[in-house]
Amino acid sequence: MSRVEDDNQVATPISEENWTGRSGVRLTLRAARGADQAGLRMFVDSLSRESRYFRFLTGGRVTDEIVQGFVSHRKARDVALVVTYREADGAETIVANAEYVVNEEDVAELAVVVADAWQGQGLGRRLIQRLQQLAGSGQLRGMRGDVLSENRRMLAIMRDCGFSARRNPEDSFLHEVSLTLAEARASAREHRMPRDWFAAH
Repeated sequence: MSRVEDDNQVATPISEENWTGRSGVRLTLRAARGADQAGLRMFVDSLSRESRYFRFLTGGRVTDEIVQGFVSHRKARDVALVVTYREADGAETIVANAEYVVNEEDVAELAVVVADAWQGQGLGRRLIQRLQQLAGSGQLRGMRGDVLSENRRMLAIMRDCGFSARRNPEDSFLHEVSLTLAEARASAREHRMPRDWFAAH
């Protein structure tokens, strides 16, 4: 597995990650770029009705505004990732997408979706773990997301990645998953001035 530094939209550099998938195909995880909008449109349109419903809470067509949002995040704040592979003719195809948007409480609200044919190969888990790494490096307080209660596979993955899950009290069809980022708290403690610092200087 190799990593190559790449331009991206967040303060913490997002390096490309390359590996060979279970099917023998060479895969790349990288930051989403403005040039990916057409590829993301094709990716979203290729999702099954169930996958679109699990991710976007609609089985119909996902609006262009939502797709455009994947590549127009706030610089140095939000994160959008894709997993791609190259076709025989060299064209790059997106097979998974993940993002988080930081709310006013410095909590990353995340979402992940994987193409139907690529589910069950660890892509969702890899993307969630990368988002965790980036959120921790960004000193965020935590992460959260909403998962449909019937999406048991995603709930299981989130729990395996350290998230807690509870039924949303305002919507019985949703589970809220959340994670407190201990790294952010520990770093804040390390950089806190001792109480007697001003007296000693």
